[in-house]
Amino acid sequence: MPRTMPLSRRRLFSVLSAHSELAVLVGGPFSGKTTLVNTWLATDPCPEMVPVVVPEPAHDVTPETYWATVASSLCNSLGIDEPVAAEDSFDTVCSVLVRHARPVMFVLDGVRAVEAIEDRVGRLLQLGPQVRVVATSRAAGSWTEHVDGHPRRTIVGADDLAFTVDETAALCRLFGLARDERTIEWIIRCTEGFAAFVAAVCATLRAEKPQGGYGTDALDVLIDSAVDLAVMRFVAADPALSWSSRAVLVSAAPDRVTESSISALPYIDDGDEFFAALVGSGLVEAYSVDEETAWCYPEVVRRSLLRVGSAEYPEELWDARSALIDHWLQRSRPDIALEHAVERRDWRCAIDIVAKNWVALYGSGSLRSLGIVLLELLPDDMADDDPTVASLRTITRAQSESEDTGETAFPQSFEAILRLGSLRMQGAYDEAMAMCDGLASEPVPDFEGLDSTTRHAHGLKYLNFGTVYLLGGRTTDAGTMLRHAHTAGRGVFVEREAAGKLALLEALRGRTYEATRWIEEERRHPPILGEAEALVRTAGLAATALVALDRLDTGTAFCALSELGTPGPTEELWAVIMYARARLALLNGVPADGLLYIDSELQHFSHRLTGISAVLVDAARADLHLALGEAGAARELLDGSTHPLTAPARARLRLLGGDPGGAEVIVHRGDAAREHCPAVGAELALIGSVAALRLGRRTDARRHLQRAVVLAEHAGVTRPFVGVPPSAVRDILSLGVELPIDLDSAMAEYGVFREIRVVVRLTPRERAVLDALLAGGTASTIAKEQFVTLNTVKTQLRSLYRKLGVHSREEAIAQARRLVVG
Repeated sequence: MPRTMPLSRRRLFSVLSAHSELAVLVGGPFSGKTTLVNTWLATDPCPEMVPVVVPEPAHDVTPETYWATVASSLCNSLGIDEPVAAEDSFDTVCSVLVRHARPVMFVLDGVRAVEAIEDRVGRLLQLGPQVRVVATSRAAGSWTEHVDGHPRRTIVGADDLAFTVDETAALCRLFGLARDERTIEWIIRCTEGFAAFVAAVCATLRAEKPQGGYGTDALDVLIDSAVDLAVMRFVAADPALSWSSRAVLVSAAPDRVTESSISALPYIDDGDEFFAALVGSGLVEAYSVDEETAWCYPEVVRRSLLRVGSAEYPEELWDARSALIDHWLQRSRPDIALEHAVERRDWRCAIDIVAKNWVALYGSGSLRSLGIVLLELLPDDMADDDPTVASLRTITRAQSESEDTGETAFPQSFEAILRLGSLRMQGAYDEAMAMCDGLASEPVPDFEGLDSTTRHAHGLKYLNFGTVYLLGGRTTDAGTMLRHAHTAGRGVFVEREAAGKLALLEALRGRTYEATRWIEEERRHPPILGEAEALVRTAGLAATALVALDRLDTGTAFCALSELGTPGPTEELWAVIMYARARLALLNGVPADGLLYIDSELQHFSHRLTGISAVLVDAARADLHLALGEAGAARELLDGSTHPLTAPARARLRLLGGDPGGAEVIVHRGDAAREHCPAVGAELALIGSVAALRLGRRTDARRHLQRAVVLAEHAGVTRPFVGVPPSAVRDILSLGVELPIDLDSAMAEYGVFREIRVVVRLTPRERAVLDALLAGGTASTIAKEQFVTLNTVKTQLRSLYRKLGVHSREEAIAQARRLVVG
């Protein structure tokens, strides 16, 4: 493999020199770690320390053998005799360091294969500041445990090791090449900045000695040949891989390298052994997908292997992709199978996959990205002959497939679809809704007069719009668009997904009868094969959970949420799931568990905490904090909110905190929302009833309670009645209003909100005035008893009312009996 010439990479040299205790360089075999360290050592960066350089060991080295090598290198560097091997080799290293207290810098190259290397290095560093370690490895291992929190330790990763524009230009000059900036950037793009590849390209360009400048195509050929040569030299030099270069080339067929995908490939005798060899070589790198570790080739390496494979083993590579297509179809992953069919330009196979799985492919989002590539690359004669492909082209193109040139089949360009999808996943709902406002301005067509292809295209369009409005919080517009989608999408998955989202919309409003009707409509559709089912079912299951919770049916809610599981990173309705889980935690009396769950999962979705998601999460977390008696945390979450869905939490915060007047103000402001959100109206009315009782106004309290009962019966909900403190039950029952629930039993089982005892600090004079009020005094009698003027008492009363959060003598007396006054 070509090595870089001595090049001062100052930005990395300074990092290695600054972290004087431990520096770990982590990167693949082409990242130039060893060359970088050797070049840095040549500058004599630590003249006061004795360098102990230990080369990369064999892949099957034992710990005892490795540390015996380290001990031997240490003694040679110190100029002392090696001790008699009467103890463990690592202990020998430690004892030499202790006896010969000279500053030592270990340079341990390629330590990936050394068992427990991280722990042993950690023990070396514990010996004191006279020990420093610089290590290189092809895997991160557990080095972060020894680096995190230590200012004198660092990890230099693959991104840091990649060559920059300036460094590539400097290397070109060392090779005697005069390169313009555009060529330098092109080299970095084609090599991804891997040091070995950049050096190989420079060597190739110098060997060519061109008379004139390169064209782009010629430069591409030279770069590709240089990268291919470097990759194949590495494969040939690795004893675990060199026995079958054909197997290595074939293994580049899957974009995800797993034990199962390798085992599915032909021409590989032992898939498990070969997979272990690939991982051990460092040729593939780990990455995280769905919170699990997977492996892949760096893209520049995979492209190189596929180029060489196509030239040397074309039939084997074709067979490998055929095997992968079958492999992924058997695992209900038509999206990955389609990728492989498109990659090998097997159009007939691709059409067959689409024809049999197009609903699952669109539902999973695959046709929103890969589909446009497939549909545009397909030869026209093949596309026109296939009805499924013709239908999809209608969906993804901005042109009409109808014979009537005056009829617009799908007035949304594919770019608009992609843009909307991108904005949705970013959480940019305001911008997405603005786009929808413009796109949805055209008249709604007569769906019955359209052919099924065009009608389904419109169904997808309106489903897209409705989802954007739902996530953005414009529920009325969302309902309109989703109903259009349900009508136009009849006969395909759009009909089911629209029904599920309409059910969710009604469930969030607390209209359980309407929600139940849409839930039943969603359930009459058969499940979709493969992973697309998990995407389509979310709205219906979330709606089922919310309806059950509103009816205090925690068992049904638990089953629905269990079936949903933890939302994945691409789940758009993640906040709805958290909202439902929070409500279940409240009814089960475990608010701390609910808060812990939301706070732990929220980090995965913080970049999408906007629109209706932000409202739902804030309302859920605020109520959980209130159930724990944490009024300050709830107040911080709700500060400035005016959304109807947070109104019950805001009113409850005032009520539990001893401010019934403030709670009643929020109740009155929220009255306008009761028609659209009757469950919210019922909950606010009940809180208003308790607030009026505490202000001594029983007539108003009874009126609030009667309205709560009417709204709850209209919505089909009972949960609002357990959203007040148990201490209010007796007062509520004393109003003589017939309730739709056994309040005593329900509060005993589900009541979690307790009074939050607020401490109010009064001056001695204010406390004396309050005591006189509690004893039945008036402003006049208090002035006479305390030998002050009436105006002085009135001033003190105003200050007292302000601190108590009340506006009258009666309210002050009622409030003082609930608060802790100091």
